[in-house]
Amino acid sequence: MNDIQKSFNGDLAPDKISEELDKELALAMSEGSIEDIMEQALAPTPPQADETSNESQEGEEDQAPRGPVSFKSRRGRIQSISGDDVFIQLHGSDQHLQAVVPLVQFERTPRIGSIMDFLINRVNEAEGLIYLSREGAACGATWDQIRKGSIIEARVTASNKGGLELEMSGNIKAFMPASQIDIEHTEDIDTFVGQKIKAVVHDIDRRNKKMVVSRRRFLEQEKARLEEITWAKVKEGDTVEGKVARLMPYGAFVNIGGVDGLLHIADMSHTRINSPEEVVQVGLTVSVKILSMDKETRKVRLGLKQIQADPWDTIQGSIHVGDHITGVVTRIADFGAFIKLEQGIEALLPVSEMSWNRRIRPADAVQEGQTVRVSVLSVDLEKHRMSVSLKSELGDPWTGAEVKYARNELVEATVKSITDFGAFAQLEPGVEGLVHISELSSKRVNNVEDVVKIDQKMQFRVLECDEENRKIRLSLKQVEEPTAQTQAPEPSKRPVLKFNFPLKGGIE
Repeated sequence: MNDIQKSFNGDLAPDKISEELDKELALAMSEGSIEDIMEQALAPTPPQADETSNESQEGEEDQAPRGPVSFKSRRGRIQSISGDDVFIQLHGSDQHLQAVVPLVQFERTPRIGSIMDFLINRVNEAEGLIYLSREGAACGATWDQIRKGSIIEARVTASNKGGLELEMSGNIKAFMPASQIDIEHTEDIDTFVGQKIKAVVHDIDRRNKKMVVSRRRFLEQEKARLEEITWAKVKEGDTVEGKVARLMPYGAFVNIGGVDGLLHIADMSHTRINSPEEVVQVGLTVSVKILSMDKETRKVRLGLKQIQADPWDTIQGSIHVGDHITGVVTRIADFGAFIKLEQGIEALLPVSEMSWNRRIRPADAVQEGQTVRVSVLSVDLEKHRMSVSLKSELGDPWTGAEVKYARNELVEATVKSITDFGAFAQLEPGVEGLVHISELSSKRVNNVEDVVKIDQKMQFRVLECDEENRKIRLSLKQVEEPTAQTQAPEPSKRPVLKFNFPLKGGIE
């Protein structure tokens, strides 16, 4: 499974966490029992367990109240308060059973008649009681009220090689293995010392009043609870707040109420960015728009730029084809360069529009950070695309070429490329002429490179210049003396006829 799938599908399920915790404890205990590992972690001088003590413990555990922990959420009304117990009238429950929740789980004494959500911990039909807990509330009750699956709140008193030591009110101690501290791996567990944390009870030693707890399981339960609320509450198009959980080369995962949504790099900014770190950082709270939600695959796609003003809307009607504008080169590629015109607006300068020289490389024409003046070739506001030209600002070098490179003129040019049929020589940037192999020498030439070399500067004679079609024919062999074909024809000399006879009218 790849990183994207792991992030969308969530982390390990609670039952998987329990299996891992059981395996870890079994590995740690090796030859001992659950009581041994708790004694080793929590007591300065760990006692030796024997068969008698184990049997006694098992008997004591069998006498402890038991019941399945369903964690099913139910709504109920506060009916009455008696001592440390709050009695609840659950909606739709058996009227013969009375629901009760410890008063200690309320931050302040609840008001009679108020409606709240509770979790069903267990049902004891013999007592006629349904034991509840506040949804998300920590248990700070007595040992009789703590069972497997209960949520407790305790203070971390110390750390050791295997995990954390905790203590609840009433001197109730607990141990938390290092792998159960957080969903992600924790490098320095000492940072938890002195903190109050919530955890789920995994195992209990009632005789010694010790237990093994998992904060990781509590976090998973809270994440699952918040996730269900989020999936039921939010919809596509909503703008919500979330916290950046982690960064990837292709974007960032943002947690919105227990759900990790993908904020792709293309949806982070209207401006072209190279990495997510340019816009967001881990732990940053951001407002994002829900672009899509798939409840079957549990995938959410988020957008940040979608809730920001689109800079392309601001240029509508202000930039037209043919306009001359100034921008800064932000990035160079093989096919051209990107020119930043305004914040969030970039135009493409194709390599064919960089120079009149057809053989130029983008890096030879412009440099990153360079300010250039370009003309607009095309604008597509809907697709956020614009193309510009640099060479049109430089002027067409072919203008007036027939005058500048007149027939029979001697010109200086640099050989730029060689072919089987001749060579191309550059007279100026953007203007090249062809020297056919037959015009290289008065002798037979079998290989063009025997006569000319790349980058060699030489003199040539212009045979023909076609400004309209952008073509010039050059000759090397006629540099010394033009042939009759290249010389301008002399005026024709016709004989002058003389007449000696008298003309009509008597004039001789």
